[in-house]
Amino acid sequence: MYTRHLLPQRDEPVEAGKPVHGSWTSPFEKVDLLGIDRPYHIPFPDWVLNFRLKEWQAFTVQNDDILMEIVIANMKFFCFAEILFWNKQSKEKMHVFKTRPFSAWRMPQSLNSSVIDEECGGFSFRIHNCFASHKITLSLSIASAIERPLFKADLVFDLDLKKSTPLAVNLFIAENRSMYIFKNFSCIEGSIVWGDTTVTLQSESACALFRDCKGFIPYRSNYINCRAFGFDADGLRFGFSLGENIVRKLNVNNENALWLDGTLTPLPPVRITGAEYGEFVIQDIEGMIDLNFKLAEDINTPLDLLIISMERACSIGLFNGMVMTQEGEKLSVRNVMGILENFKFKL
Repeated sequence: MYTRHLLPQRDEPVEAGKPVHGSWTSPFEKVDLLGIDRPYHIPFPDWVLNFRLKEWQAFTVQNDDILMEIVIANMKFFCFAEILFWNKQSKEKMHVFKTRPFSAWRMPQSLNSSVIDEECGGFSFRIHNCFASHKITLSLSIASAIERPLFKADLVFDLDLKKSTPLAVNLFIAENRSMYIFKNFSCIEGSIVWGDTTVTLQSESACALFRDCKGFIPYRSNYINCRAFGFDADGLRFGFSLGENIVRKLNVNNENALWLDGTLTPLPPVRITGAEYGEFVIQDIEGMIDLNFKLAEDINTPLDLLIISMERACSIGLFNGMVMTQEGEKLSVRNVMGILENFKFKL
């Protein structure tokens, strides 16, 4: 069975100008990948290196009634915020994609006492990262328009390390370049207002996945990620997040993880294949992951600015199959709603 060595806590994933590759079970005090000496063979000036570093935070929220995805990103050529809201009962959806030129908002280097705050044209959000109190709070407001009603969300993510073990990784892209990803599966509380509908999220029935990502992404890249949450036959909360990307040495270190009742299982590399008739297969070679994903709704977000482009296809659907814990227990996944994201960019 696949195993991965988890390293002791450290302050940051850069040491003496070199990236430190590995997996950890606690967040870093600071993540500054611009502290790497000469990430490229050519000694680019600092402003060029800053443009090559892509950063984003993402939140996936789910209970019996709704599924929501929020992505706040700084791609340096532009920033974007994307919100996807899906009502499971009525099958109604809301999709909002907002862009701003260049680094309109900056992503923090620390998850402890940092704020991202932005307001523009009837759209505003505020993210307060505060790991000292084991919480992230997110407030989001989107003004009503002809095609959609007012949307507001006030959410509190419970990231208590005693309740759920996070996964922090610094992945190998090239000799002196890396991609940092932090994930934590958590309880969540709060409220969402969509027109005349109000959804109350309660910690005992709602799940959330928080992701914080930074990396020297190659100019042309393709990143596929899938994630889903639910409760098993015993009522225990579970969630998984699996990715296939441009990272090297995936068998040694990767971002794949399963959480069952707060216990983390690092998972092996996966292959995500298919797409015929809206069906995908997610499998590994260790026999720990065997999942099918059937598409129910597809949301495409293309952005083409000649020399730079981006396409984020976010598919909502149902997962079926099996994922295995580090103890060898097979977790049955039956009609669990989740997201499969195909992120292609030339940036």
